[in-house]
Order: sequence, then C-alpha cells, then structure tokens
Amino acid sequence: MTSTMLALRDQRAVVKYLSLKKTDPTEIHKQLSAVCGEGTASYKVIRDWMQDFHEGREDLMDQCARCVGIQSPTNGTLAPTDPSIVVRLEELINCDRRISLETAAEMVGVTQHTAQTIITNVLGLKRVCKRWVPRLLTPEQRQGRIATCHELADRYEAEGDDFLNRIITGDETFVTYYLPERRSSNTYKPGIIERKMIQHKFRVLYAIFYDVQGLLLAHPVPEQTQMTAEYYSYLLRDLLLPAIKRKRKNSSGKEREILLLHDNTAMHNAKVTQLALTDLNIETLPHPPDSPDLLPAEFWLYPHLRDQIQGSSFKDRSSTWSALSHHCNSITENEMANSIRNLPDRWNRVIDFSGGLHVL
Repeated sequence: MTSTMLALRDQRAVVKYLSLKKTDPTEIHKQLSAVCGEGTASYKVIRDWMQDFHEGREDLMDQCARCVGIQSPTNGTLAPTDPSIVVRLEELINCDRRISLETAAEMVGVTQHTAQTIITNVLGLKRVCKRWVPRLLTPEQRQGRIATCHELADRYEAEGDDFLNRIITGDETFVTYYLPERRSSNTYKPGIIERKMIQHKFRVLYAIFYDVQGLLLAHPVPEQTQMTAEYYSYLLRDLLLPAIKRKRKNSSGKEREILLLHDNTAMHNAKVTQLALTDLNIETLPHPPDSPDLLPAEFWLYPHLRDQIQGSSFKDRSSTWSALSHHCNSITENEMANSIRNLPDRWNRVIDFSGGLHVL
C-alpha cells in the first residue's frame, strides 16, 4: 500500500469522525490543510467522502484508489484520473482536434462520461466549432478568480449562512421570439406554388433578481428602452429596493443589510451605478471577469428558463413575458436557495483547480 493511499485513508477516517460531529466541510478542509499541507485531499473529495458516509458507503480502499488515480484492488478498474489515460487522451486530441468524444473514448478504452470528465476537468478543454480548444484564461484572470474566491470563501467561513442569506443575485438577459409573416402571392413568379415564410426576430430584455427566500423582482424592460447605467440605477432604486423592503424584513422588523451579487459589466461598474449603490447602502460582492460559473443567474436561472420556453412560439412581446413570468413563479424557493447555497462549493472548486477551469 502506497504512502499516498495511507495518507488518504487516514484523512478519510478523520473526515468521518468530524462529519459525525456535524463539522462543516470547509472547516474540515481547513484543519486537514494545516496538518497535511499539499497532501491534503481537495475540498470536493472531502464533500464526496461525507456524502459516502451519509449514504452508507464505507469502502476506504476503493474510494482512496479512485482519488489518487490508481488501480483499485477490489474491482481492478482504472480511475478516471489515471495518468496513462490522461496522457493517451491528450495525445489523441493533439493529433486530431476534431476527434469525436465517442472515438476518443473507444480508442482509450474508457466510457464517454470518463473521457468527457478528463477532457474538460483535467485537460481544461472545451469544444468550439467541433474542435477541442483550451479555455483561454490569462494568468491574471486565473489569479483574479482565485483571489476573489478566497475572499468570498473566507467571508463565508467567518459569517456562516448569514452571509448567504443576505445575498441578492440577478442579471439581465434577452429572450428572443420570432413573428412569422406570409408574403403576398403576387410577389412570386408564375409557377411557384409554395408560400414561404419570413421570420422577424424580436428580442425582449428582462431583469430578474432573487435571494434564498425566493423571487424578488422580475421586470421586463420597456420597448425602445436601452439598459444603461442610468436605467439600471432606476431599476435598483425604484423597483428592486421597494420589493426588498416589502418582502424581506428580519425578525425585529428592521430592514436587513443587502449584499448584491451581479457581474462586472461596464454598466454595473459605471460611476452612476456605483453612486446609486452607495446612496442605497447596498454592498456589492466581488465577481471576477469571464466567470459565469460563479453567478447563479448565469449558471442556473437563465439556462433553466431558456430550457422551459425552448420550442415555444410567441405571437408578441406580451405573450413572451407572460410565459417567462409563469416559469419564474413556478420555480420553488428551494431551487433558488440551492443555487445560492452552492456558491461556497463553487468557490472552493475554483481554488482547487487553480482558477483555470470553469465549474460545470
């Protein structure tokens, strides 16, 4: 048995003991790091172990073998992170950037799911125009993501769930609908029978904000109105803040402190917006550039809503908003709360991956 196996087995035993004492996984990872240093299991592995204990899985040898990527003595299979598999997949992709996932998995002798995990999470590649290319994050962007996630994770560790309970997150997104119109028959040359359709494309802009207790504001931006820093300031001051005062008060009846989590677009960073946030006493949480995986509206809310309305046809702006509003109201409070409560796990995963990979 290797020293790595022994170290991981011992760490897993410690995690089991601390989990029985209801210790938070972040605190467990911190305590192990202080003792084991670089040999500490990652935060994600610790979370997986705690899930194993909760579900009654106790096979230490098999779990540790999978973590370090060696052959398991119990089932003889190779772990997804086995170095030989990673090297062979990397060679295949470097030789043919257009190789399919199915072909690569078959040539290496692993499942497509395992190949996908290695390609995206280990090699840091994504598919663009049917080619595997690196995710282009500069060293400065990597360090920025790590620094921001460290800051947020440390603050969560210090303040606990109260930190997450004060977060209000949201963003703006376009919803597209198409309005078909039939051409007049006299515009066609003689002999053409089919009647072609013209698709007119319309985009409607919506702004949605929510917290762990559910939906706060779903606002359709009026037609012919551009989302500028001035309009965003109006949205915060005259729409979002009154909704918060109306729907969210603490047990003493006082208004709670607000932590706003939105992206760092030019509109959000504009002087007009920053002055409005200061006047409203709203604290803005840091958000690293090119990080939609760290904004709940981007990685969960809007993809979920687009999936709900995909394939639907709308005759006008009003019907588009009615459908979107219906789906917003059908989302449960638990779903919205989970998207925010999962943020600490995402922050720690960015740190574990050295800031270079987007969290899926």
